[in-house]
Amino acid sequence: MSGYLVGVDYDDPIIKYRGDRILYTLKKVTGKEANIDQNFLIDTYYVHYLPLPLLKPKSDLAQSDMIKYSLLDMTLSSDLVIRNRNYSIANSAVSMALSVSYVQNLIEELERIRRTSQSAEEREAAEQILNGLMKGNSSKEGSGEKQEQQTQQSQAANKLLKQVHEKALSKASEDANSVRSMQRIVGGNGAGTGSVLNFEGDIHEVLRLARNTEIKKILEFLSGIPKLGSLTKKKTTKYAKGELYGYEEGSDLERLVPSELAMPEELFYVRLAESQLLLYQKEIKESLGPIYLLLDKSGSMDGEKILWAKAVALALYSRARRENRDFYLRFFDNIPYPLIKVVKNAKSKDVIKMIEYIGKIRGGGGTDISRSVISACEDVKEGHVKGVSEVVILTDGEDKIAETTVRRSLKDSNSTLISVMIRGDNADLRRISDTYLVVYKLDQNDLLKVVEA
Repeated sequence: MSGYLVGVDYDDPIIKYRGDRILYTLKKVTGKEANIDQNFLIDTYYVHYLPLPLLKPKSDLAQSDMIKYSLLDMTLSSDLVIRNRNYSIANSAVSMALSVSYVQNLIEELERIRRTSQSAEEREAAEQILNGLMKGNSSKEGSGEKQEQQTQQSQAANKLLKQVHEKALSKASEDANSVRSMQRIVGGNGAGTGSVLNFEGDIHEVLRLARNTEIKKILEFLSGIPKLGSLTKKKTTKYAKGELYGYEEGSDLERLVPSELAMPEELFYVRLAESQLLLYQKEIKESLGPIYLLLDKSGSMDGEKILWAKAVALALYSRARRENRDFYLRFFDNIPYPLIKVVKNAKSKDVIKMIEYIGKIRGGGGTDISRSVISACEDVKEGHVKGVSEVVILTDGEDKIAETTVRRSLKDSNSTLISVMIRGDNADLRRISDTYLVVYKLDQNDLLKVVEA
């Protein structure tokens, strides 16, 4: 049998591509070849991706198809899957994550039981289920007695099937939630952005990140901020050939509302002379400069502080992406670390690399705020970054600032400084900053206060 879903053409090149991608991703995340029936992999993807997937009638199946069919049937009737449909339908990255993670966890759990279970019956049941998932299983022939013995699902096998299915599906849902959060944070699943960055091609890397404890904590924190996905800043200027946004009175004939031409000629010229003609208000959007973030990773920042600061970094990147701006990030302690640059039209692998880098950073070292700000100003002056006018620094540092030198660097680079003090205060930094914020709770409200600034 080709597959188990109604309306899916398993010979279609795009459908086959999905199966190939899942096999490839499974190999990447497990480090070994998977001999799983490819049509079953296709079905595990489309039960999440399609709006209304339907299974073929059970009467059409051979006995050897029942293991795969039962798993798909349990998936379709799962409350967890039904809840996930709010964001898995037509979302290729999330559907791919659900499929890959589910099959991986299913196989790993079955192999663990087969290898370590104290019950011979349970080990045999795990072996039986694994064989039922293998490529070519449904096409094998044999003697009636032997085939029945191999494929007959015992009560123990049915019980184990349900147990491993629920465990694998639960883990897959956790992974998919992290992938969804990552999409949302970097602007990859909002209106007009889904086709730009959906992570499908790098899903093995995304899954690896989603399972990173540090990244998982950051994503869970950010996923609880519904407003985060709508934070944007818009800079506009009036322009005669721009976009209509309202009406005003004036004498600019180029923006004249056509209905004004219907009035008597004498009255028209009186209103023209007095600038009382009804005009269209028009404006054009101006591009905003990049966001440049300096993030303190000194020893005093370790723990809750740096975790919150990392969440701010991802939230600021999320805003930069929605506003079509480049994003620059530099960690520092007593020395500045390499500059991370993510351009406005970055590919998913570049975004993944940045998130991975953020997850790896740990608190440690001293604090040199002056050196970090000067290094940012030098980046601007020397052309390593372009269009930056605002430098944001997140620190808890009680550090003596070289005020004169830092002021000169900011002036020479034509930059303004926005300082965010994390549970601390610095009088020197307060004096040289254009904007100075202090946060204490390190909760979601504090994060929004910084991102909106």
